[in-house]
Amino acid sequence: MAKCKNVDIKTAIKIVTDAAKQYDERLNDRNFMVVYQEGSETKTVQFGFRDMNFLHLTGIETTLKAKQFYRACLDHKLAERDIINFTKGKIQQKLAVLPFLSDVLYNNCMIGYSINNGVYLKADYFVGNTKAVLSVGFRFGKTVDYPVTLYNGDVRKMISPVCKVLAIFSKAYNEGKYNECTYLSKGQQIDKLRLDKESKGLLEETLFS
Repeated sequence: MAKCKNVDIKTAIKIVTDAAKQYDERLNDRNFMVVYQEGSETKTVQFGFRDMNFLHLTGIETTLKAKQFYRACLDHKLAERDIINFTKGKIQQKLAVLPFLSDVLYNNCMIGYSINNGVYLKADYFVGNTKAVLSVGFRFGKTVDYPVTLYNGDVRKMISPVCKVLAIFSKAYNEGKYNECTYLSKGQQIDKLRLDKESKGLLEETLFS
């Protein structure tokens, strides 16, 4: 687990406010497709981030609804009176890594199924890196998966198998195909990725040029 120095509520408000801005710029209303290597197979997973997901990733308990909380952060209107049970340890742990959340899908990372040892049951799988000691947990959805938790810890201890991420693609949630590559592992080429026909069809032709 990353070192976590307890912060006061005013500092916490600044942390979540700054993180919300980065979330809005890099994650909100965007879908991502992660291409990863599991054994000899190349697999993909898709997930999306929305405004209502941000609150759950902060660990903060509030009197506001999820969308209201997110908007209050963006408008710099989040107040101390909006936050309850602030002394809980899990909040401090999440705040330690929350500033790095928006960078995860733009850098080298790992992915794997949740070990489900009783602590991480709320997540079906995790994506994370060891540089920031940050892991994001996702649940399976009907069309795309969605984030449910942020964890301050080594992702390799939370997943099995530990799979190498080969590439990450992004698009606005209402766009038909992925049109941006946010991460490509060293030595990989987009046109050489062993994608199945369906996954390859989700990528814009411009990505292969």
